[in-house]
Amino acid sequence: MNQHDAQTSLDDIHRLQDKTRQQLLRQSFALPRVLISALGVFIAFATIDLPHPWDFVGLALGTVLYMGVGIVYEHWASVRRKATRQEMLFHCGLLACIMAAFIIGRIAAYALFDLPPQGLLSQAVAGAIVAAVAYLAATPVNRSIMKSIVQQGSGVA
Repeated sequence: MNQHDAQTSLDDIHRLQDKTRQQLLRQSFALPRVLISALGVFIAFATIDLPHPWDFVGLALGTVLYMGVGIVYEHWASVRRKATRQEMLFHCGLLACIMAAFIIGRIAAYALFDLPPQGLLSQAVAGAIVAAVAYLAATPVNRSIMKSIVQQGSGVA
């Protein structure tokens, strides 16, 4: 193997790594996955104020939708990646931001619209709408953050 062949091989490896990183981002932020996750966020938060057992049913269904879509997409993924510490911190921060959006939406629903604390059209529903819309609106930012994390880490399996 001469120096030109070695350089060509390294260039091919870098090109394939870039394609792999792009595929990871495409499958992580596919539109159906993002929409189903947002629906899960909405259902989980909107049903918090319903009477028992409906609060548990809604929370379970929303959590299954939010987390289940990620598990299913990862199972079907053509490219897999080991999660890094930065990626886990990003996901924990994302969940904290979703929770903050819900709390802010709930407080705003009480202060601005004087919605009741319980029932079908309640503060929780308004907060859930705010959280789901915030999740959808933040998708481009989340994608760019994940792109920088993927570019830094190796972890491609």
